[in-house]
Amino acid sequence: MIELFSRKLGVDYPWEKYAQSMVDDFVAGGMENSSATTNTSSSLQHPKLAPEFTTGEDDLISHELGHQWFGDLVTCKDWGDIWLNEGFATFMETVWTEAHFPKEQSEYDRWTNARDWFSETSLFAKPIVRHDFDDSSEFDGNAYGKGGWVLYMLRHQLGEESFYRGLKHYLEANRGKNVVTADLIKAIEEATHTDVDEFFNQWIYGAGAPKFDLSYTYDDAKHQVGLTVKQTQKREGHVGLFHIPTEVEITTATGARLYPVKVTKESETFPFPADGAPLMVLFDKGGNVLKSSEFHKDKKEWLYQLKNATEISDRADAILALGKIKNDEEVVAALAGALRDDKAWGIRAEASEALGRIGGASASKKLLEALETAKEPWVRNRIVTALGNFKDDAGVATKLNAVAREDSSYRARAAALQALGKLKAPDALTTLKEAASGDSPDGFLRDAALRAMGSLGDNKAVPLLLEWSVAGKPMESRQAAIASLARLQKDNTEVTKQIAGYLTEAHFPARLSAVLALGSRGDASAVPALEALLKSDELSIAFAPLIKEQIERLKKPKSGKSSENVDDEEEAGEKENSGEGDSVTQRLDKLEQLIREMNERLKTIETRLPPPKK
Repeated sequence: MIELFSRKLGVDYPWEKYAQSMVDDFVAGGMENSSATTNTSSSLQHPKLAPEFTTGEDDLISHELGHQWFGDLVTCKDWGDIWLNEGFATFMETVWTEAHFPKEQSEYDRWTNARDWFSETSLFAKPIVRHDFDDSSEFDGNAYGKGGWVLYMLRHQLGEESFYRGLKHYLEANRGKNVVTADLIKAIEEATHTDVDEFFNQWIYGAGAPKFDLSYTYDDAKHQVGLTVKQTQKREGHVGLFHIPTEVEITTATGARLYPVKVTKESETFPFPADGAPLMVLFDKGGNVLKSSEFHKDKKEWLYQLKNATEISDRADAILALGKIKNDEEVVAALAGALRDDKAWGIRAEASEALGRIGGASASKKLLEALETAKEPWVRNRIVTALGNFKDDAGVATKLNAVAREDSSYRARAAALQALGKLKAPDALTTLKEAASGDSPDGFLRDAALRAMGSLGDNKAVPLLLEWSVAGKPMESRQAAIASLARLQKDNTEVTKQIAGYLTEAHFPARLSAVLALGSRGDASAVPALEALLKSDELSIAFAPLIKEQIERLKKPKSGKSSENVDDEEEAGEKENSGEGDSVTQRLDKLEQLIREMNERLKTIETRLPPPKK
């Protein structure tokens, strides 16, 4: 990584050494102290588990290393420009992934990261550079995820050579100095002789991202495609119209042709020559613009796109569209074909989830068939998770029981345990108890079983959960047990009292898990303990507002979907795509899910649980 980053940036690693220390109870994924990064010890994976994760801890390692240039060698002048630290470090994750892993990995990451950012709707109206934040709330998904995306787009727009020439000048001109965004703009323009004011005004000082409504017509007499592009984002505050250079690909029976366009208006129609009716029309081929879009196409077009689009983002978009079509055997067959044959594992994973959303006997059959042939643990795990949607299929429950006990993949076994809980399968508690008492690397299966007991909803699990929640047990197991206790025996004040006792512990993960669990239980007897914690002088960044939310939640219970009805999902952010808005319940569910996955998604932890103040 050091060699790659030094070569790409044209600036050698700036310090005499580089150390990484693993620390227990760290409140974030990592902290980029100059030449001596601190990482959470939970980033250390058991040798038997490490091969089951596509990129391991490379996101975390590359992120903190990237800070040695962006954040340490050159440091933002104030918190309003923190994206100059965090956005660049996030972008350096992409640089490493592109160089070290197959091309499909970085492309799939980019597609999923865009969807994750759009799902955090509270970020949309906020510019990346702003000064209206409270208590370090500037450490958010705009500084990290959107910041990294913006740098990807800037590189795409300027070109590889010009982009890195600009970064080299930025680092050299500001070595050992404090900077603001204007310093980056100045360096890029001096090095490339390119005006980037429009780009930075809309993406950094402006807010949001374009939301497109897309449709096209074909005029056979003129041999012309008319692509209508409408920007539908609500223009208010810092959100305006976007000027977007991109590419449109039109495929006919004679082949594909690519056309550059620049979108500048609220609504405009672009004419393109076509020698026949289009088989496929792609806007922003390859997904190089941070955007959301609704492209009005019929089923046959989405089927063609899934099978023939060359870029992962375009095939993934087709899967999302097809996944909304139920009771259609042709759609199920196409998704099953992608799950079986697509070269990109991310497409196979998305296809499995789409089949899970569609439901029905045909979809479950295709998933079970795919499970027999899928080799990669990260794909098997997603197939098993998708099977957790088939509540009335006895064959699915039987297969999940078998996977939970004997699959070659620990991730697949863990997903099966959680699926059994979600399905409330017969005798599921027996299987979960067996897994909780058995041995597995780092207690991986035990923790999955403890998490699953909450969604199972069987109060007979409470004694075992209480046992695993106490101090002295492994922290990941405690977190899983506490999260499940939040959903069981909600009228049992003794359970509430035991969870409240964890609020005074020195271990941050235990305190955080207890806060979230108490808020979810709905037992107002926990309010005094939470109020006492709120008066503590040792609260970490962003912890106090979270405690206040739980107190308010307990004092004024809200109607609607409670956390006990939220399905456990393996990937963070899964529920964010439901479109339910930013209710308190939804935000708490996302945080609770984040904690459950602390070992698997350290990058996400860093983005949501900010590092201590410098």
